[in-house]
Amino acid sequence: MPSALHSRTRHHESLDSTTQIGADKLFRRAPRLLLFLLLICLCRNGVAQAQESRSQKTPPKQDQKKPFVMEHRLAVPSFVEASPQLNGTWETSPFMIPFNPVHVALMYTGRVLVISGSGNDPTNKVLEAGVWDPVPQTVRTFHIDWDMFCNGMTILPDGRPFVMGGTIQYLPNFLGYAKTALFNPATEKFTNGPDMSGGRWYPTATMLGTGSAMVLSGLNDTTGATNTTVQFGNGTSWTAAGTVFSGVPLYPREHLLPNGKVFEDGANPDSQMFDTVSHTWTFVANTNFGVERDYGSSVLLPLTPADGYKPKVMILGGGNLGSTSTGTNTTELIDLSVASPTWVNGPTMVGARVQMNATILPNGKVLVSGGSNVNEDPTTAVLQAQLYDPSTNAFTSASTMQFARTYHSNTLLLPNATVLAVGGNPVRGRATYEPHIEVYKPAYLFDSTGKPAKRPVISASPLASSTIKYGAAFAINTPDAASIKSVVLIRPGSVTHSFDMDQRLVGLAFTVAPGVLHATVPSNHNLAPPGYYLLFILNAQGVPSVARFVRLGP
Repeated sequence: MPSALHSRTRHHESLDSTTQIGADKLFRRAPRLLLFLLLICLCRNGVAQAQESRSQKTPPKQDQKKPFVMEHRLAVPSFVEASPQLNGTWETSPFMIPFNPVHVALMYTGRVLVISGSGNDPTNKVLEAGVWDPVPQTVRTFHIDWDMFCNGMTILPDGRPFVMGGTIQYLPNFLGYAKTALFNPATEKFTNGPDMSGGRWYPTATMLGTGSAMVLSGLNDTTGATNTTVQFGNGTSWTAAGTVFSGVPLYPREHLLPNGKVFEDGANPDSQMFDTVSHTWTFVANTNFGVERDYGSSVLLPLTPADGYKPKVMILGGGNLGSTSTGTNTTELIDLSVASPTWVNGPTMVGARVQMNATILPNGKVLVSGGSNVNEDPTTAVLQAQLYDPSTNAFTSASTMQFARTYHSNTLLLPNATVLAVGGNPVRGRATYEPHIEVYKPAYLFDSTGKPAKRPVISASPLASSTIKYGAAFAINTPDAASIKSVVLIRPGSVTHSFDMDQRLVGLAFTVAPGVLHATVPSNHNLAPPGYYLLFILNAQGVPSVARFVRLGP
């Protein structure tokens, strides 16, 4: 081998020498030809420099990890929104999510925690999570110690996402982990927390007004039966809080109410109320749909001082998947402030939606998107998004998505008042998910001509490192004070499997002075559980500011 390598080297040296001799002869015998060659070299050098300059102006492509679903990489947008000032518009990021984004949570850093774990692939032993940064739109991925796929997650008052449960095994039946983990937004690292009473696969986590998280349901770690215990936890220890009601579903939809109780409304048709003091359940009402709303969504509608912070809940879509694979386009609403709450039919959606998402916007409207007519069938995907307006009890168009968003898809409100849409995993396997990222820009971000609207600006507010006390007033400095019509807090979302376990909008009472707003936090910590919130101000046209993070606490 050394002699062969040496031979090839000598051969190249001989060629280089011959080339030099030929060039000398050309220089002596054919000056015009040499001048011509020199001109060609100069031209080629100029072209190369121009190409290099252009390449420096082009953003580098994100380094993607495999496996990917790549069939949409060269997709041409099938819909272009002509009236963004009326419907908003969906835009596709040039970058992609490098693993199946099953769980997402917005952190006070403005970044998004994305958890995949095994990513719906029982053969996958490379367990991953990552942090998506919306400004450069890039993802930093890292390995995790155990499979957090199909966990429950809420965000603790100190801002750490609290992960509960996950997947021990897929086959022959699912078993859930009793493990928990806490993610530090500053260091972007997980640490393990205290184990729960038993395994939980598909549990729901709900933040209470006390600052503790309530967890229930999920399949256990021994037989795969439902974990029947209810527990309260603060990230360091767990307290027993009774047992679940008969027939509790997996991933139950739950909302903390202003009275401190927790309302549960799905997928089961018999809605329940949990008393967090006595640890007992009571029946509330049956839905009009009358059967399971599997993989439908539920939203606690905005809590505002204008109506005395009366709690109202909306359920949307889903389907009785134990009997059929098709979904429903129906919605229902319930007013929980009255003595005997009952479900009433709401407006129908543009199509049946199973595996859909619903996200509250700063103006109080609810973005409804994704899902499909037939469960886990992207050929029946509902690409048309809609906005539900609680003030009119009606839907309007929210433009059209580019990609099917089915099982394991998520939407999440971002601090700039846009909505992130990721995922879609209709077939088991981490190589079959939808990697494209879409961002919805609502109509409030555009003026009447379709150009970017002038947004109000928060020039100063309490630092996120400080705590605003319940019942206290605080200052919001803004040059747009005279035009501001509403001030709202929105709890950062934590989303998976068609449900946001954390989102809630709380309107604030405020007064106006030159260059400043004086807003008051409600004294009732059940209205806004302790922790971080997005602070938005909106003008008379309904245009929101970019949010600032603030922190509420006792």
